Amino acid sequence: MKKILVVEDHDPLRHGIVEAFQRSGHLVAEAGDAETAIRLISEEYFGVVVTDISLPRHSGIEVLKAAKQTNPLTTVIVMTAYGTVENAVEAMRVGADDYLQKPFPIEELELKVSKALEHQTALQTIEDLRQTTGWPHQLLGQSPQLRHLLGVIQKIGKSQATILIEGETGTGKELVAKAIHAASPRADRALIKVNCAALPEPLLESELFGHEKGAFTGADRQRIGRFELANSGTLFLDEIAEISLATQAKLLRAIQERAFERVGGEKTITIDVRIIAATNKDLQTEVKAHRFRDDLFYRLNVVTVTLPALRERKEDIPLLAEHFAQYYAKELGKRIQPLAPSVLNALQDYPWPGNIRELENTMERAVLMAEGDTIKAKDISCAGPEPARSENDFTLPPGGMSLENIEKQAILAALDRTGWVQKDAATLLGVSARVLNYKIKGHHITHPTWLRHRPPQTAA
Repeated sequence: MKKILVVEDHDPLRHGIVEAFQRSGHLVAEAGDAETAIRLISEEYFGVVVTDISLPRHSGIEVLKAAKQTNPLTTVIVMTAYGTVENAVEAMRVGADDYLQKPFPIEELELKVSKALEHQTALQTIEDLRQTTGWPHQLLGQSPQLRHLLGVIQKIGKSQATILIEGETGTGKELVAKAIHAASPRADRALIKVNCAALPEPLLESELFGHEKGAFTGADRQRIGRFELANSGTLFLDEIAEISLATQAKLLRAIQERAFERVGGEKTITIDVRIIAATNKDLQTEVKAHRFRDDLFYRLNVVTVTLPALRERKEDIPLLAEHFAQYYAKELGKRIQPLAPSVLNALQDYPWPGNIRELENTMERAVLMAEGDTIKAKDISCAGPEPARSENDFTLPPGGMSLENIEKQAILAALDRTGWVQKDAATLLGVSARVLNYKIKGHHITHPTWLRHRPPQTAA
């Protein structure tokens, strides 16, 4: 249970607040001046600090600063007398989370503290889950949407049910899959990922089910597929909508019967695998368009988790942005000051079509471009949504341009817009990731981050 510190020099008021919190079952400490409060803060952790602004000798602002320096997650609520609201504004500017103007009903303070402690519990649970999954970021925030998502992850993680994760590009579908696996009884077994959009169709079946030596040209040895590698663990099928109907039929049989044969093989292999699938498309629409098998959809759609877009949880943007800024500052060997309100306002005003992945790329560039230790609004590449354009807005240069060069420029523009994430650029261009990868190779397009972020090759 997190402890509350009440800092107030008026004894009757302080005692009344302390008694109210104690009656509610909270652990409470108290201080009648700033010096005592700062000493207590240095000695133990407080989840919430409630402090008056006007204190003997030192201001409550000093208590606020000490609390935030000791632990930035501590919630600080300041109390201010009537007619001194400007003091509360100053406190909010330097980091206070909320304020109350005296006199106030004690129930109002209790409600604010209760909500603060609920947020902290959610944040701590998210942090514990983040540590468990080994991810350095992204499952961060305190919005109702994120807290709900976390509760869903914990609930379905304990089951063996097949999971379908839906969400726009960049919302963190792979991260949620990892979190579900980490919360499951299979957490100590393998989590194997297959990006169904990244492999040419002839290779996808072999990747899923493996092949025998001589099964096709170039099959010079036996290969174990991802289903076998995931046996007794979890198989994550990303971009499931990109699988052809023929491969969908084989996938359906493997899920239903928990058995399959390697390509070119006759031996039936039985497996115990939990399936988590993800898509940024509406599979029901794909079924109606006859691009996705309805029986496979129903088999996958046992439990559906829909991830919110970043624009739907804007209150999480400051925490995410600050985290990414410090993460990449450390990676690049730079020191970055906390983000200024003008920067945070610019970030919250932007609609983030690329969601968390776009925000992460933006903050990485901002850290890289920042002069000195301060990120300024000019370092943030997002300036708000571009004006709507017609399909006929494209203008040829006076000297003309080849169709091939037009295609290349369109690909480069999409890659630049999405932080050079090929899957996201493919979505913008309305083609599959497989087609875009083919085009990129044809135009000899490359980028340094593709080498830096390329995942290690998995041995057969």
